[in-house]
Parts: sequence; structure tokens; C-alpha cells
Amino acid sequence: MKKALKSMKWLMLISGILVVILGITMLFTPLSNLVALAIFIGISMLISGISEIISFCGEEKGHHSVWMLVSGILSTLFGIWTMFGRGTEALVAFLPFIFAVWVMSSGITRIVGSVSLKSEGSSLWGWMLAFGILGTVFGFLLLFSPVLSGMMISYALAFMLISHGVNNIIIFFHMNKIGNHIREHLGE
Repeated sequence: MKKALKSMKWLMLISGILVVILGITMLFTPLSNLVALAIFIGISMLISGISEIISFCGEEKGHHSVWMLVSGILSTLFGIWTMFGRGTEALVAFLPFIFAVWVMSSGITRIVGSVSLKSEGSSLWGWMLAFGILGTVFGFLLLFSPVLSGMMISYALAFMLISHGVNNIIIFFHMNKIGNHIREHLGE
């Protein structure tokens, strides 16, 4: 057990450092990030589709969900198209627009939510309305600037990786501190 915890601790440090390095390099390669994201989506869809087909085949007769089979087939085909056809390029081209629509719809949802908060008497409705309007306007601007939208996606991924790596490094040091504390109490 002690050996497993020690190796896990060092894996946290090593993976943390590698993920931080990956995140930092992604800050300098935004277009490559979109391609990598498109490939990741293709792989995910392929795995998801195959698992849905396998789940469909594993169900008892009479309990089959035709929709699960259709979803599995479509997901598998999308994954194959993305991985081996022209899907990666198409996905890279559409990701910025999808992101822009998501930001815009998120803003609209916040605006609608602020109306509900106001009717409930919450004092936070104004902030939610302001962020909803900002999100809607920003999403609208991103819709007409796919390069900016693509860069936002890339930088968001990079910063998420950096924060994940830093988190792993912090966990390593906390595990060190806990291990030292336990050794002190056990008199080792």
C-alpha cells in the first residue's frame, strides 16, 4: 500500500508537469489545437457509437431500443467520417461557429433566468441579466469572427490543461505533507 501511494504521488507530479507543458505549448499553436479537438471528438464518437451498438446487441430480445442502435450507427459513422474522411477539416471549420452559438445561447439562457430571479425577488437578477447580455453580444460577435472564436476555444483548452496540471502538482505536495505528518506520528 505504501509503495502504491508513493508511486501514485510521483505519477501526479510527472503528469502535472507534462500537462502544464502541454497547456503552455497549446497557447502557441491555436490551429493545431482545433485539429486535435476535432480528432478527439471523432475518436469519442467512434467509441460511443461502438459501445451503443454493443449495448444494443447485448440487450434481451423485446428490450432492444431501436433508437440506441440508430444512435450507435450514426455516431460510429460520424466518428469514421471524422477520422478517415474529410470530417476533421469540416469539424475544424464548424467548431468556431458551434462555440459562438453556444456562447450566445448561454447568454440568452442567463437573460431568461434573470427574469425568473427578478420575479422571485432575488437581488442577483441584475448581475445575471448583465452577464447574459454580455454573453449574447459576445457570442454574436464570435459568430462573425470564426478566427477569434477558434482562438478562444484553443486558449480555453490550454488554460484548462494548465490548471489541471497545476492541480496535480499541488496534490503531489499535499500528499508529501500528509506522508510526512503520518511518519511523524508513527515515529518512523
